[in-house]
Amino acid sequence: MEASIHKKGGTKKYKKVVARIGRIKERYPTANKYYQIHVQEKNGIAVMVNWKRKPLTTGTQEGVYFLRTNLPETDEKMMWNFYNTIREIEATFRILKTDLSLTPVFHQKDEFTEAHLYLAILAYTVVNTIRYRLKNHQIHHEWQKIIRIMNTQKAATITMNNQNDQQINRRVCSIPSSGVQQIYTAMGFKSMPFYQKKFVLPEF
Repeated sequence: MEASIHKKGGTKKYKKVVARIGRIKERYPTANKYYQIHVQEKNGIAVMVNWKRKPLTTGTQEGVYFLRTNLPETDEKMMWNFYNTIREIEATFRILKTDLSLTPVFHQKDEFTEAHLYLAILAYTVVNTIRYRLKNHQIHHEWQKIIRIMNTQKAATITMNNQNDQQINRRVCSIPSSGVQQIYTAMGFKSMPFYQKKFVLPEF
């Protein structure tokens, strides 16, 4: 959040920053009760995000996360990385089977089956590249959530006829939400895939 305020193209308006923090608090209610977050504002622009850990009350327990394994490793960080690697592999197979339709395969010829599997693996390469670049910017969304966020930005075509009975098509794109803008910024893309386009179709 702090990096987004000082980054070019990042979310800087005070109300939007507060809204983003509110969504994060809703997403992680258990951790939220242990932290206090304050946003410094100047002329409607957020200039700094400060946070501090709340003191624990008597009898409060934070909880412990246990991992059971038969590996001889004793380093906690390495074990946690192993666990996250397993979770990532499971997520990979889940994406391949559901979102990318790797299975079931109904083709009757081997070459069609091979093409089906090849396209699914190729599609996952794109998916994995996107998720990897987003993780480098601390965006750890699942693929389904990325799709759901990006689907909030819509493109529409308005069709009309002028006085010469020529068909005019105007292609417009909606303004991206803060979630869409965050993904665009992390990927290095423009916030608007295209601006208004106008096409005049001649008579035939």
